[in-house]
Amino acid sequence: MSTDPSSQPTKPQLTTPQPSAPATQAAAPQAPHSLCVLRLTALGDCINAFGLLGALKRTYPELELSWIIDARFAPLFCDEQGHDLITLHPLNFKEQGLKAILGLRKELTGQHYEALLNLQTSLKASLTSTVISADHKYGYDQERAREGHQFFITDPVKSPDNPHVLAGFMAMAEAAGYPVPEPYWDFKLDPYLIDRAHCLVSHEKKLCAIAPCSAQPSKNWTVEGYIEVGRYAQSHHLQVVLLGSHSELELSTCSSIAAALPGSINLCGHTNLRELAALLAISKIVVAPDSASMHLASALGTPVIGLFARHDENRVGPWNFMDLNVSVYHKLAQSERKGKPIPWRYRVKQDNAMEHITPDMVLATFERALERYRI
Repeated sequence: MSTDPSSQPTKPQLTTPQPSAPATQAAAPQAPHSLCVLRLTALGDCINAFGLLGALKRTYPELELSWIIDARFAPLFCDEQGHDLITLHPLNFKEQGLKAILGLRKELTGQHYEALLNLQTSLKASLTSTVISADHKYGYDQERAREGHQFFITDPVKSPDNPHVLAGFMAMAEAAGYPVPEPYWDFKLDPYLIDRAHCLVSHEKKLCAIAPCSAQPSKNWTVEGYIEVGRYAQSHHLQVVLLGSHSELELSTCSSIAAALPGSINLCGHTNLRELAALLAISKIVVAPDSASMHLASALGTPVIGLFARHDENRVGPWNFMDLNVSVYHKLAQSERKGKPIPWRYRVKQDNAMEHITPDMVLATFERALERYRI
């Protein structure tokens, strides 16, 4: 049996069609030849940014690309030999604080870009942008800008009709002269890494991965809900594997779920980012809240059921599997706004918002996923 995740028939084809020759030729004279992308955090947003970068690299192979990223997340975007999948400039804010920006200025001495895509509106990203030399600095328009973002860019880009964060990234690339039809992800997971992932789990059963935690605890669903989903997966002869980081909350959550699911495999805290990617790649289905694991599964072509209450799934959902979202966001947001328009970045305020998602809602979507993706 092949260990290449892209060969699995149950997953959608993620190949990106090339733009027509006339469109490319028309854009080339006005388009820059060197692009710098600035997206530091969070990991899920970096995975979306990687989809844009992959599409740019695939569609415009002569384009020089650089990516300014938080050092914590850079290892996901390097192959097993330590080579950057995209030229990376990692910033170690955790240890160096804002001094990391001074280090970047020194690193980029003599480097000039024709365009910077500032994909992040935080003040930290804006300060970082000041040491990047570029003819044009593209950023968000008034609808999406915040924290003084508009004072650090030269070219605000009109928000696209599609509210998804990644659609906004693509709109910025188009404004710079490099339209891409769809994002494209290629993590270049080595076959031996895929083999190692298989060795950690049962070869005899199809995998259902549950990654129950987000970096923001308020976006996490209930342990009881995940247990019901896990039992449902086991009743369909799926091997349940629990995934997460080594944080105390994630370790505790996964241990509680595993204790109620005899036969499940708890790998929480036992994988690095590339190993996590390999496990998600060999899984047949994933259940997760709005999190990096959710975006990573989607990028790898693995059907993922995303759970939403605090944030709009249309803005931050898994790009390739928006049809599997389970959301109570709009109901809760409309209630809180009392008929007023819901802003693009609006966050539901109640702390127990995720408890409004019922197991029956998730199980109904799980059943639909089993049929739609022939799991």
